[in-house]
Amino acid sequence: MKLKHLTYIFMAATITACAHRSASLPIDETPHKVSSHYEAVGDSTGIRPFVYGKRTLIKLDQGKSFSPSIKDEKGATVNYKVQGGYYVLDRKLDTFTLSGSGHLVRYSLIPLEIVDIQESDSNVSDLTHDAVQDVESEREIVANKHKKISTSDPIYAIMYEQMLRQRKLLDEASRNPSYTGEELFQIHSKLDEIEYKIMEQTKGIVHVHFPFNNTVFSADKEFLDAILPIAKDAARVNLYGRTDSRIADEGNKIIASGRVMAAKEFLVNHGVPENIIRTSWRASGDFIAPARMEEGRKLNRRVTIEIIPN
Repeated sequence: MKLKHLTYIFMAATITACAHRSASLPIDETPHKVSSHYEAVGDSTGIRPFVYGKRTLIKLDQGKSFSPSIKDEKGATVNYKVQGGYYVLDRKLDTFTLSGSGHLVRYSLIPLEIVDIQESDSNVSDLTHDAVQDVESEREIVANKHKKISTSDPIYAIMYEQMLRQRKLLDEASRNPSYTGEELFQIHSKLDEIEYKIMEQTKGIVHVHFPFNNTVFSADKEFLDAILPIAKDAARVNLYGRTDSRIADEGNKIIASGRVMAAKEFLVNHGVPENIIRTSWRASGDFIAPARMEEGRKLNRRVTIEIIPN
C-alpha cells in the first residue's frame, strides 16, 4: 500500500509539473507575427488580434471557442465583449497576455502598423467582419505612405463638422431608454474607428448623403473643392455605399451598390484616376448614426469616401 501510495504521489507531481510547464511562456522563443498588428510568444494557433480604432479585437478561427483570461502588461484583467466570434476588448493594448484552453500567449503590438479598410460586398451587420477585412488588405499602401492630412486642409474642417453632428445624435440616443446597449455600442465603435483615423491624420474620411431610395450623387461646391484635389493625388480612394436599412433585401442591395458606383463615376469624371478607386457596398447596418431617428437615417444613407494620401 505504501508503494502504491508513493506511486500516486509521483504521478500527481508529474502531471502537475507538466501542466505548469505547458502554461509557461517559452523563454527563448523569437516572437512570431500573427497578424498585421501583433506578434506573439507562445502557442497562438487560431487566435489573431488586430487593432480596430481605439480597441484591440481578437479573431478566432472557425470552430474555435473558449472564454480566455486577458491581462494587460501590468497584470490587470481586461474586460471584453464577445460579438460574432470575436472578442472586442475595452481598449487598445500594446502588450497583453491571453490564457485559457491550453493557451498561454503574450502578444505585443508591432510598431508603425496602421489599420486600413477594405470591405466586402457581403451583408454582414456587425462591425467585426470589417475589422478582419481592414487589417488583411492594402498594407503596402499604408506602410509606404508619407503624407498626412494637415488640420489646415479644407477637408479636415468637413471631417470635424460631420463627426460633431454624428456624436450629437448619438448623445441624444444615449438618453433615450428605447435604445439598447448593443445598438449604441455598434455606433460608438464605428465613430471611434473613424475618429481615430481622423486624429491620426492618415486618412480623409467624409460622407456624402442621399435622399431616401435615391442613388444620385450630389455634393456642394465647397465640399468638392475640399476633397477633389487630395483625391486626385491620392494613393488610394475607398468608397463604401450604405443604406439606412436593417434588412439586406434585393432592393437595398441595388440602392447600396448604385450609390457607390454613382460616387465612383462622379470622381472619375472629375479627374480622380480610376485605378486608385476601390468600391464596396452593404445593404444594411454599419450605421454612423442612430437608425430609429429620422435625422440618423438621413446620415446613414451615404457613401463614405476614404482618401489615403500619396
